[in-house]
Order: sequence, then structure tokens, then C-alpha cells
Amino acid sequence: MLKALIVEDEKNSQQLLKSLVEEYCEGVKIVAIAGSVKEALLAIEEHQPDLVFEDIELPDGDGFQVLEKCANINFDVIFTTAYDQYAVKAFKFSATDYLLKPIDIEELQQAVERVVEKRKSGESVSFPTKESVEVLVQQARNPHQTLKRIVLPTASGFTVVNPEEIIRCESDRNYTYIFLADKRRILVSKTIKEYEELLEEYNFFRIHQSHLINLLFLKNYIRGRGGSVELTDGTIVDVSARRKADFMRRLNMNPED
Repeated sequence: MLKALIVEDEKNSQQLLKSLVEEYCEGVKIVAIAGSVKEALLAIEEHQPDLVFEDIELPDGDGFQVLEKCANINFDVIFTTAYDQYAVKAFKFSATDYLLKPIDIEELQQAVERVVEKRKSGESVSFPTKESVEVLVQQARNPHQTLKRIVLPTASGFTVVNPEEIIRCESDRNYTYIFLADKRRILVSKTIKEYEELLEEYNFFRIHQSHLINLLFLKNYIRGRGGSVELTDGTIVDVSARRKADFMRRLNMNPED
């Protein structure tokens, strides 16, 4: 049985989320409800929850401060928030789970199931780390600032990297291999589509259904029906025929060349 804590200051929202969790999330017990940062920290210390549902806006601060002030984050976190494109972007950059209000029952179940499955698989170290919290807070509080770090969720926890260190991403069904300039290859539990959206402002381009490349590492283009590219690490990757024209335009080249 997972012990869960709700951090939410609105009474109606508190009771609604409590009811939804108790009715639709088997194996989860709400052990306490906190309405402020101060109450949340006391409740975490007292109840040692496995999971915290956390609102962002609180009367004495924000939900991020709860994580910042916790000496040891040994619980999973699911943020609950009204739609805000910058907040959602922050969660994606930091590999943090979230639910948009009004909360959808199926999305709630899926988010809780991810926590349950992770614990069953023994990924006991993959709680939010100091670095992942820093990335989350930086992006959330400075939404227009270009981030220098991104959190990659791995089987054993989290890896924090600079997007400019990523040479390319390669799809493996619902997972993605991230290839770094320092020769590391990291398998992450997100699709390449998610990284295409996440890295679009960092000069990345998806040249193939299975390949997303950092244009900073592009070395050569090799002609062909779709053609192929050579990256600075020596890797050669095909360009799909249907993406060739957009790729050429991205490089300010004539698609007919």
C-alpha cells in the first residue's frame, strides 16, 4: 500500500483529489492533507509518504519550495496544476510527472501506475534529485530563459546533461537512446517524439522517424533519394525522403540540389 500526501490549499480541490485517488487508484492510501509549504514539510516528516500530490500555488510560497526545503526526497512527486504552458514545459525538462486541472481520471491512474510500476521494478533511487529539482525550479521560475540542463530519466534514476552535449537521439519503440559528445549512450524512458518537442529550440531536427540530430554536430550531407548525413562522431544516419525538403530548407539549401 502506497502512503500518499496531498499538498493543496483549496478545500474543494483537496476533497476531490482525495476522492478520486481513493476510488480509482487501488493500493494508494491518503495519509494526510497539507494546505501550505509549512504544513507539507511537517506532514512529510511525520508520515514519510511514498507519493506526494503537489499543487504549485500555495499561500506561503509554491510547491517547488517543498522540494527545495526537504533534506531528503525519498518519495515520488506528481504535480497538479491549472494549465500553464511554461509550467508544463518545466515538468517535461525535469522529467517530473504532472496532472492538469481539472484532473482526468485516466491520466491520474496512469500517473499513479507509473509510480507503482517503478517501485515494483526496484528503481528505488529514481526519486527527484537535487539536480533535477534545480532544473525544475529554474525553468518554472524563469520560463523564457534557455535552459543549460535537461533531466534524462533512466532505469536507475536521472542523468542531467546540457542539451548542447547531445549529438543525436535514436528511437527504440517507447524508449530513446541519447548519444552524447563524451561517447556516453543513455537509454531513457521517453519517446523520440517527446524529445523532438523538447529540443526544438536547441537546433535539433528530426531527419527520420527514428532519428533526431543536433545540427551543431552535422559534418556532411550525402546525396540520395533522401540522402544521409555524417555527424562529427563519424555516425552516418539516413534522411527520410519525406523529410528531405524540410531538412534542406532548414539548412538554407535548395531542396532540388
